[in-house]
Amino acid sequence: MTKRIGWQTRSIWVLGLGAAAVIAAAVSHARFDTLAEDATRPPIRGAMQSFVLRTPPAPVPEIRFVDAAQQERTLADFHGRVVLLNFWATWCVPCVKEMPALERLQAELKREPFLVLALSQDRAGLPLVEKFYREHGLAGLEMFADKTSTSARSFQLRGLPTSVLLDTEGREIGRLEGAAEWDAPEALALIRHFLPKRAAPPTTTSTELMAPVRSPGG
Repeated sequence: MTKRIGWQTRSIWVLGLGAAAVIAAAVSHARFDTLAEDATRPPIRGAMQSFVLRTPPAPVPEIRFVDAAQQERTLADFHGRVVLLNFWATWCVPCVKEMPALERLQAELKREPFLVLALSQDRAGLPLVEKFYREHGLAGLEMFADKTSTSARSFQLRGLPTSVLLDTEGREIGRLEGAAEWDAPEALALIRHFLPKRAAPPTTTSTELMAPVRSPGG
């Protein structure tokens, strides 16, 4: 009787270990799948938790506006770069508050194919934008203006500020309504997720390292 109980106990213990191993393997596999999935999913958290992702990226309306040289521009002029299209106005208090963060974002990513396209919706147009930039010391942001506000209507904005993230083909990745900490680590991580990946430098193989070095005469 004692041996039988002992055998049953050992069997239950072995079965328990087996079940635990199966559960652990399943959890590990699920965790690996989650990590693999997260590697391809844009990080939307913290300061960017209000960012609304468009899946797949959507075409955007054709809009026209002017740059600091009063030259007419379109979004097609910036294809090849990830663009944060920020709709703002000098009379918009939240807009004014987030402008320094946008400037710091541009400075942080200045070596990347990226642009903060801060598009003013002021009716006074470029002269007012120039005055605003001077007064607030915004030397690191390019100036753009649409005094007709046609661009805001074309994008069906519900208010200012609104920031629309565009991919290198000029499609809408997503948007965030309201002011945001655009220089926060979460914002940088989100934007870097969509930047073109740089090619890895060529590696030297072991065969190349072992190859004899020939003299110039040989």
